[in-house]
Amino acid sequence: MGFFSKTNKTIGSGSDIEGAESRKGFYWVDDQKGDNVIWRLPRNVMWNDNVLVREDEYGIFFRDGKALVVFDRPDRYALTTENIPVLKSILGTVVGNVQIGEFYWAQKREFRDKFGTPQPLAFRDVDFGVVQLRIFGQFSYKVVDPLLLITQFVGTKGLTKSEEIVEWLKSQIVMILNDTLGELKAKKQMGVLDMPAYLQEIEQLCLGKLTTETEVYGLKIMKFAGLNINMPEEVQEAINKRGAMSALGVNYLQYESGKAIEGIGQGAAQGGEGSGFAMMGAGMGAGMSMGGMMTQSMAGAGGQPAPFGGQPGAGQPAAQKPAEKMETCSNCGAKVPAGTKFCPECGQKMVLAAGLTCTNCGAALAPGAKFCPECGTKVETVRRCPKCNAVVPAGTKFCPECGQKL
Repeated sequence: MGFFSKTNKTIGSGSDIEGAESRKGFYWVDDQKGDNVIWRLPRNVMWNDNVLVREDEYGIFFRDGKALVVFDRPDRYALTTENIPVLKSILGTVVGNVQIGEFYWAQKREFRDKFGTPQPLAFRDVDFGVVQLRIFGQFSYKVVDPLLLITQFVGTKGLTKSEEIVEWLKSQIVMILNDTLGELKAKKQMGVLDMPAYLQEIEQLCLGKLTTETEVYGLKIMKFAGLNINMPEEVQEAINKRGAMSALGVNYLQYESGKAIEGIGQGAAQGGEGSGFAMMGAGMGAGMSMGGMMTQSMAGAGGQPAPFGGQPGAGQPAAQKPAEKMETCSNCGAKVPAGTKFCPECGQKMVLAAGLTCTNCGAALAPGAKFCPECGTKVETVRRCPKCNAVVPAGTKFCPECGQKL
């Protein structure tokens, strides 16, 4: 790609490059520049050849895999040791026409271009799973160090055409864009639904990374903007629905449940076997859905409902079991669960402890009570016969009523 031309003052009109005499003048034809970043003279330059460098160009002398000299001011230059002093140490004494190297031109202006992902980028989303994204955008760049540009691309990578350099640049953009999306997902939990809000941040992060990546190649990314993220049709449809529901203040789950019930209802209206079961299932699903919504509403009004199934939710204390009623053994004073027939400590029959009354007012007394709850009279400690429940004086060995051994 690209053309060269000869000045009429240095060579005869109509002569071609192969048969031209020495002191030719070569330059990059304006009509052939276009969007070409660089252009190489099709043949090696000879000793004392003339090259023309214009205001909007850099001229670069290249030899042995390295850019040696940059001509950054507009002028006509003779390729001799006067303009390229390093040739003296490389070539020594030069006699006759000797090929001394290659010559490149690079444009100084800012270039604008577009990029797109050749293949969709796979992005794992929490809501939608793996989503295939196609991303497009715009960028601009310019040559800031022609010496590095030619040395890195021509000398190191072997890229001598503008198209090759631009393709390399676009591949770096896609790679850095993919890394940036992964970084935002890891650090800020960005999902597919969040991407529109992150577009500006994505652009700024990519611009910073691209600047670092390309400056070692003599290029500078001036702008990185206009990102357009295209998602699969089904994902985009879901995003649009959620956005519409959010604007109307309707929950997306409510909307989908309503659509499902509507569809089943239409099927049932048309008749057919199994429609009753379908409607019953729809009613159950709707009841569960509405029950959950009502529970959430009541929770917002000042309480935290238990989740479906009766299990206490996180952060809610479990319902406390009522305290078990206890009775006191009349023989040893041990606390025994109500209803126990015999004291587990002394073996006393517990039913005998029931029916105690106050000796003053006759009110029923709880087992182990020390004072009457009605009149406050102190409860005298008495001993009863285990057989007939008769009051037995302290120290008595046999019941005076029935003769039971105590």
